[in-house]
Amino acid sequence: MEPVGIFDSIKVLMDEVETRFQKELQPRTNSLADLIVHISRYKGKRLRPALVLLSGKCVGGIVPQHIDLAVVVEMVHTATLVHDDIIDEASMRRHVESINSKWGREISILFGDYLFSRGFTILSSLDSQIATLLLSQTVNIMSEGELIQLQRRYDLGLSENDYFDIIERKTASLCAASCRLGAAFAGANRKVSDMLSNYGLKIGIAFQIVDDCLDVMGTEEEIGKSLNTDIQKGKLTLPLIRLVNQLPKNKLETARGLIFQHDAKDTKNAIIELLTEHDAVEYAFNTAKNVVKQAQEEIAPLPDSQYKTTLIELADYIVTRRT
Repeated sequence: MEPVGIFDSIKVLMDEVETRFQKELQPRTNSLADLIVHISRYKGKRLRPALVLLSGKCVGGIVPQHIDLAVVVEMVHTATLVHDDIIDEASMRRHVESINSKWGREISILFGDYLFSRGFTILSSLDSQIATLLLSQTVNIMSEGELIQLQRRYDLGLSENDYFDIIERKTASLCAASCRLGAAFAGANRKVSDMLSNYGLKIGIAFQIVDDCLDVMGTEEEIGKSLNTDIQKGKLTLPLIRLVNQLPKNKLETARGLIFQHDAKDTKNAIIELLTEHDAVEYAFNTAKNVVKQAQEEIAPLPDSQYKTTLIELADYIVTRRT
């Protein structure tokens, strides 16, 4: 679900994006109809389209290409979710069964590719070298982030800097690109585009930190997707990295066995107790709050407007959300 009330200032535009997104999803063949109907139920917060529109509104006006770009970034994001669920073997996404769980690995891989191609087909119709280059580079960066994370699984030597590099690539880069595209197509100069891109990068980082906290502390009923997938796949996130850094060396091997032995509910409870004892989740949330403050500072020089206020409120929402 999108952040209730925060996007009121662009509601008409967001509705237009949603209508266009659903239209672009319509299958070219009846054999894809069931998949398309299912993926249309994946509606999330629509954060990235909102960043395109709000960035454009902050610095100029909205042109028809903004709607196209908003649809493309959401299409790209949705494709990554389909592929992520394959990697994580997740059974649930946004309160519905994942594509991977319902149709299997092969169809999920190809369907994710289909969504990428649909997005880039729309992008090619804009005839914009800047937009095509930026989004192509961003998809490459996102893929690098995922690959690096997979290569560093079960690695207790993963540092906080390593973690930030990974999430900047795999999550925050698309948020940054969304803001830069919104600003650029509204006629913003390089300095202003950089401000908004830096804002997007930082809220993307904060968003992923919060996501990683919810993965270990949340409930599937509330959040609506499979949880504990990071631990099950050996991915060290900020709360776990903080825990490892807080533990004495003679307890690291015991912690390794506990963290990566994910079969039993008792094990999860033991990990949560350790995280709580060492304030690891609180540390991660506080880190996200600090990153959000930095994001808000990035856009402080922009002229005051309801759209700038919305970006500031959106940043606050990211670290208070629990879904």
